[in-house]
Amino acid sequence: MNDPEFPEDDHDFASHSGDGGGEESAGPARPIPVELHSFYEDRPFRSCTRCGEALEFFEEGYRVSKIHRESEVLFEYALCLPCLKNLYEESSEESRERLMRFQMERYREVSGFEECVFCDTWRPGEGRAEYGLIGICLGLDLLESNLVCGGCMEAMSALVSEQTRKSWDRFVEENFPGVPAGFEPMPIRGPVSLV
Repeated sequence: MNDPEFPEDDHDFASHSGDGGGEESAGPARPIPVELHSFYEDRPFRSCTRCGEALEFFEEGYRVSKIHRESEVLFEYALCLPCLKNLYEESSEESRERLMRFQMERYREVSGFEECVFCDTWRPGEGRAEYGLIGICLGLDLLESNLVCGGCMEAMSALVSEQTRKSWDRFVEENFPGVPAGFEPMPIRGPVSLV
């Protein structure tokens, strides 16, 4: 299954960063919910998965991504904005264009973990399909959250080029030792990802 968040650009994140510009739909900051805590550490993420720096020091914020199958966490990570931008820059222009078009055509003004941000699919019930959760965070506050259903994650994954897949494979190899080759929760960009 693919993670709904890569590649990235910084346009959408600025609208959720509390800088006074952009959309107001995200609402006030609130504590990061347990659903976005690290399953393995049983607490909020403290460091960027890629660079290892403490997330609390990134004034631009960071994004938490989790892929679930039913109640099981398959994959999780937190990326600071600079690392997210680097992953974006490593993706191909072709992938960025295709994903941007997909998102522009399907983006829905919904927030939270109950329905998909790209279609009208609701969060799967017990014993159902995979889905992704995304949170845009600043310190210990959640600024925005979204769910992406398994069908939309698969649709976005089908749009990425071989160059982008190789970039994701490098990210997985460097940051998740022991993950089987070919594991594919590819971080595809979503409008609310560190966006």
